[in-house]
Amino acid sequence: MTIAARDAPPPNPPDYDDAVSATTVYLDICALKRPFDDARSDRIRREAEAVARIFEKVENGSVQIVVSPAHRFENDRNPREDRRLATALWLQKADRSVDATPDVEERARLLTSLGFGALDALHLALAEKAEARWFVTTDDRLLRTALQRRDQMQVEVVKPDQLALDKEY
Repeated sequence: MTIAARDAPPPNPPDYDDAVSATTVYLDICALKRPFDDARSDRIRREAEAVARIFEKVENGSVQIVVSPAHRFENDRNPREDRRLATALWLQKADRSVDATPDVEERARLLTSLGFGALDALHLALAEKAEARWFVTTDDRLLRTALQRRDQMQVEVVKPDQLALDKEY
């Protein structure tokens, strides 16, 4: 063995790409709007605090969030201007953008056939296309369906306070 070969850094482990994508998070609109909900409920308060922690990690660069046309579509229809504008500002912090493509649309149709609502299926398909590690939502119906269909999912669906951002992957 030559000195150069002996001193060379080891190659990236096989799961290096998985570790990199572990920091990519896709928040759906209901998760993004959780901080606006009535914090007197323990669940809502925990989830709102968790969303704030996600954005702290976005600010320090340890987490990347994804923005998609589904975010803009859904947010633009919010009748509350203050919430719509605040959510738009948060979405501007996204490091990654993903577009709807024919394969995303096909995947969304498949997810719809598995029991997801049409817009939820589009968000999920976009999160998968972006190779997000986690899809964060506060939608109980979406969470239940994702749990039932987890073997057919390409992204882990979690509530904000279930997101394990401090774990090493």
